[in-house]
Amino acid sequence: MKILIRSLKYQKQLRMYLFAIDNQEELQEGITRVLKEQYEYITYLATIPKDIDHTVHEIRKALKRIRAIFRLVRWDIGEQLFQRENIKFRDLARQLSDLRDFHVIISYLAANFEAQELRIEESAYIRLVEHLNQKKETELKHIIEKQTLETIKEHMAIAKEELSAYPFDFLGPHTIRQGVTNTYSQCLDKIAESQLKLEDLPLHELRKRVKYLLNQMSLIQEVWPDFFKNYATSLKRASDLLGDDHNISETVTMMNKLPEAILSISDRASLTKSMEAEREHIHREVWPLLGKLFTEDADTFVKRITSYWLISRE
Repeated sequence: MKILIRSLKYQKQLRMYLFAIDNQEELQEGITRVLKEQYEYITYLATIPKDIDHTVHEIRKALKRIRAIFRLVRWDIGEQLFQRENIKFRDLARQLSDLRDFHVIISYLAANFEAQELRIEESAYIRLVEHLNQKKETELKHIIEKQTLETIKEHMAIAKEELSAYPFDFLGPHTIRQGVTNTYSQCLDKIAESQLKLEDLPLHELRKRVKYLLNQMSLIQEVWPDFFKNYATSLKRASDLLGDDHNISETVTMMNKLPEAILSISDRASLTKSMEAEREHIHREVWPLLGKLFTEDADTFVKRITSYWLISRE
């Protein structure tokens, strides 16, 4: 019996992770169910955080999926409700962002040092990582003292109660058309902006828009699995590359703020040089990929996506 219970729990978690509307569901029904499951998944993660780094990562991913849904239904629920929900879930994720950043930076440095890709003495590397681990422990203590996970659970309980009050009654093909048009158009805009001005902020904004589109495509992938799963796989690769680029950028920013007692000027310069070289390698891969993913204008892309949705409902 215990094995069966564990198996059912695992299946439920797996279903939450799949994050997709079933072909037998109407849009209102599917979105309501998926939101409810995401709230429950976050609650589950926050209740028994066996691995805090994994918990934080998964909670933040789920919150991004939730925000992608609200971006999809934005024109149906109205701007005021959208802004309220978007800001609420954004701010919940931000409470965990510092801990996440420390984990990512430490993991990145460890992997690259082990691969002998960091030109830095072992003693200097150990001093740097020990300092970052202390910072991470301080942030974890702060999260525990503020009962951040409990706060997140409370917000999930409230969100579940509010689900029935959302104005989802008239969701339909126009929802897909309006929501995806906005997200896809923003990706095109951010691609153009990033190419004109190859700086950290435009690239960071592009990464977020690609992630929103990835989540929206994953949500409706069952309407035409062959197309959506392949497209989502490529979107995820682009999102991961842009995420790696952002993480390296954050690492460089963090290093520039460290005192010389932790990281010498020469070591900082050496690390920055190797990291900038890695970013150039990422850019050489991501730009052609983005070019393939966004060859169509927004109207053409969304017309095709909407037609897939309509065909699946015949």
